[in-house]
Amino acid sequence: MKKLFCSGLFAALVSMAPAAAQAAPLYHLVQTVPLGGGIKWDYLHFDAASNRVYISHGTELTVVSAGTGGVIGHVTGLSGSHGVAIDTASGFGFADSSKTRTISVFSLKTLAVSKTIPALEDADGMVFDRPSNQVFTVGGDANALLAVDATHDTALSTIPLGGSPESQVSDQAGSIYVNINDKNELVRISTKTDAITARWPLPGCEGPVGLAIDTVNHVLFSSCANAVMAVVNGDTGAILATLPIGKGTDSADFDPARKLAFSSNRDGTLSVISEVSPTKFVTLPAVQTAPGARTLAVDETSGRIFLVTAKVVSAGPPRHPGGAPDYAFAPGSLKLLVFAPNS
Repeated sequence: MKKLFCSGLFAALVSMAPAAAQAAPLYHLVQTVPLGGGIKWDYLHFDAASNRVYISHGTELTVVSAGTGGVIGHVTGLSGSHGVAIDTASGFGFADSSKTRTISVFSLKTLAVSKTIPALEDADGMVFDRPSNQVFTVGGDANALLAVDATHDTALSTIPLGGSPESQVSDQAGSIYVNINDKNELVRISTKTDAITARWPLPGCEGPVGLAIDTVNHVLFSSCANAVMAVVNGDTGAILATLPIGKGTDSADFDPARKLAFSSNRDGTLSVISEVSPTKFVTLPAVQTAPGARTLAVDETSGRIFLVTAKVVSAGPPRHPGGAPDYAFAPGSLKLLVFAPNS
């Protein structure tokens, strides 16, 4: 059924003209999980090995079973939680605290913190690179990337980036890619030498934020503050496409099973980009989610998409000209939204 869904419905949507815009929604809401706690949330991480979703917010990580939607527990004692990285093989996870400039190492079994590691100023997104056994954490205000030895829980090197980094992804084959938000650039870094190997401009992309990767075809998807997604060749830096997305993007992800890239947006939409081929990309009809649902994670097996938002109490001026409103949220109203494909 999944293969039929991919090759049938999505291929039809791509090939059909205006009628595609009237097609049934690609995804539907199947579950809402109350989370409570701090409402200043950031990245989500789906771990396929444990079938868990990790949600960073406020002073904690909330861990949710992707199968049942039940809250498994919390990693506590954080301060300005933004990112999380999971090393299933070792049984440990890593969570950053931007206010204290630290990384907390915690047990995946008990969720208890066993060690803290100094991090960079404005510690933000994180990624675990399995081949090099390193955790990489961006420091937005530090204009740098920190590499941490995941075995010994020690900082290895600080990599200057020449600008303010946002999201990062690993190709799990020797390279890390990082969006440079204030320079409108994409940087490639070797995980063997922890040195920059390429720096590419992103013409037409203002303020790159979210970043996703198709590791098979080496295609990168950079979501931008001016409501476009730049599709980039990960070997050459060539721009393959620039496609419209929703307003207020803060995260991107890729579903390799269905060849779909996503941007989650503050305006309450989920933008969907179909990778028809490694050189052809088409925007599919957006999915209506909820205002403020700006970060996401994808389960490539089930195709489910996880987003976080909270109850809106007011809407202020956009953070960027022409962007989505800057919402204020009710305390304690944080919730996880689970969307499933309409297969």
